[in-house]
Amino acid sequence: MLKIGELAGLTGVSKRTVDYYTQLGLLEPVRSETNYRYYPEESIKHLQLILALKKQHLTLEEIKERLQLMKNQPAPMNEIIDKIEHLQEQMQHIQEEVLELNPLLKQLNKQQIRLMIKPLTQQSYALLHSLAILLGENPFI
Repeated sequence: MLKIGELAGLTGVSKRTVDYYTQLGLLEPVRSETNYRYYPEESIKHLQLILALKKQHLTLEEIKERLQLMKNQPAPMNEIIDKIEHLQEQMQHIQEEVLELNPLLKQLNKQQIRLMIKPLTQQSYALLHSLAILLGENPFI
């Protein structure tokens, strides 16, 4: 069992953050006879998952909903954290690729762009279009 400061230190967050997440119901401590909060060892992985989901820009309410779903259908925390981190790496790689592609697309005229994107699936086109918008430019219009 971990005290709030120990959990905070092991996960790189403040005690205030741990306290806030506890108040929201994202973390579940065990109360001692003297009413101190102690967190089970699994709280480390649980908090790491919360932080990984926050990096995905989920709200705390959305994170709470996901954690509740996971509680009902448990999966290994390590596996979930690994998958989220893998997705983050892939998204970073895609963003870098789009940034490299953007100057090249600017050199093409609209007809060349249409011919180039014609073989893309509708889903691929939608993804490229969304990424271009997120990066502040839209060469596909």
